[in-house]
Amino acid sequence: MTCTGCALLCDDIDVHDGEVRPACRIGAAHILNRHQVDPMVNHEIVSIDDAIGHAATLLTDAKHPMFLGFGNSVTETQEIGVRLAEKIGAGIDTCSSHAHLIDDIIHNRVRTCALSEVRDMADVILFWGADPMNTHPRLLSGYAYYPRGKNRQHGWEEDRTAITIDVRRSHTASICKGMHKIVFGHEAEFVDALMLALQNKVPKTVYDSKQVLKLAGTLKKAEFGVIFAGPGLVESVPHDAIIRLMDRLNEFSDFRILPLHSQYNLRSIAAVKTAATVTTTDVATGATTNNTTNNTTNTTTDAADAREQQGVGTQTSKITLNSLREADCILCVGFDLISSLPQACDIDARIIIIDPNETLTAGCADVVIPCAAGGVDMAGTAVRLDGVEIDLPCIMETGQAGVGMPTDTPTRMSDASIMNRLLEAV
Repeated sequence: MTCTGCALLCDDIDVHDGEVRPACRIGAAHILNRHQVDPMVNHEIVSIDDAIGHAATLLTDAKHPMFLGFGNSVTETQEIGVRLAEKIGAGIDTCSSHAHLIDDIIHNRVRTCALSEVRDMADVILFWGADPMNTHPRLLSGYAYYPRGKNRQHGWEEDRTAITIDVRRSHTASICKGMHKIVFGHEAEFVDALMLALQNKVPKTVYDSKQVLKLAGTLKKAEFGVIFAGPGLVESVPHDAIIRLMDRLNEFSDFRILPLHSQYNLRSIAAVKTAATVTTTDVATGATTNNTTNNTTNTTTDAADAREQQGVGTQTSKITLNSLREADCILCVGFDLISSLPQACDIDARIIIIDPNETLTAGCADVVIPCAAGGVDMAGTAVRLDGVEIDLPCIMETGQAGVGMPTDTPTRMSDASIMNRLLEAV
């Protein structure tokens, strides 16, 4: 089976007699999860049909609807969700800080590569604002550091140099040959200093100039370098600065970048939105993107207009709250809004959540619709963080014994089916 615990989408997982091998702790917890929720309306348990019907009524009556999430849904669900957004004039926000970087990759503004190329060719690997040992535990053993590759037969002992750039010494930093500690609030300054060092200029900065010059020298000597961009990079450095850095690195060597996000299908929703006729607003950054096909008219939310008029800065929480307060109905699909932004529990909008698991948002939502989990009790397709499409077979029926689920657990409807029913009802 394929594990949907993170964006690596490991396809060598076997589930037998309640054991999941060789999944990491994140994948095993995801597959064996028992924390399911009942369909509810106004905190009262109802039938799944009543929950879907009430959600459809809220969406139909909404004047400023907003959709959040979709990064943890199969591609088929995302496509239906975009069609529903177009139909009712809703904005879609993936609620991911990686949105800009993925968009830059899709539009070829930065160079990227496949994970297999990292394994076979990469000799210099940067984990920038990322701690894959805790977020993507099998990345190092499967692709980025330990394995022998086609052109890297000696692996990490001789052929690879791993470097961590972060605000703190992470677990990943403990196995890297170099660690550069970033001063919080001066992340962009480090990028500027590195770009000067790549030109053999001594940067005047709060950072140790000798260490920055040494890092620049290592990067310039790379035969095939890869930057794994974590939240610490994409949330603190403007995306245009990342593009300039990649361009500068490729003047001296061959460098690629890969987004290290946790949502297993975030890369897909970015591509689906790009291909669709819908204006999408990234609440995390406040950027509005108009994508036009078939000469049809785009739609946008007033939340986006309010964001542009206010000219709010880059503080994520303010932007998110201001945007959410402009919406009167919020549909969360595979996204725990309250966990990400606890202040959202005070907004006036009606909240609908479609999720396979019990979450904080489910505790305060007006409508809760449980669904099957992609790659566990429903099939579909997903796109790995490097852009490779992966089939997700269904490994079990929800009530099937042997994978940690009680045998009396009712069969759950797929989120694609739920979205399809909403599309037909509005």
